[in-house]
Amino acid sequence: MNAYDEFVARKQREYGDKFDPSDLAEKFVHFFDYGQRIEVKTPYGEVERGRVGVTTGWKPSFLLVHRRSDHGSSTLLSDKYEVTRIVSK
Repeated sequence: MNAYDEFVARKQREYGDKFDPSDLAEKFVHFFDYGQRIEVKTPYGEVERGRVGVTTGWKPSFLLVHRRSDHGSSTLLSDKYEVTRIVSK
């Protein structure tokens, strides 16, 4: 079982029928599973880099977690964000 499937199963046990994964865009599942750094283009044309994480709660969303040294918070990811490349280390 991959990290995404484990996450969904755990949240379904925790929240039951209230759990709603509809905001978890399918295109980010692979990057969540493997922890790869990616570059995304925002709906506003900006480019951001980070790893895909997930929020907590009964209706989670994927987010782009920037490096610890970056200023600002994480970016919520939706289908409107385009993965432009995988960033090598």
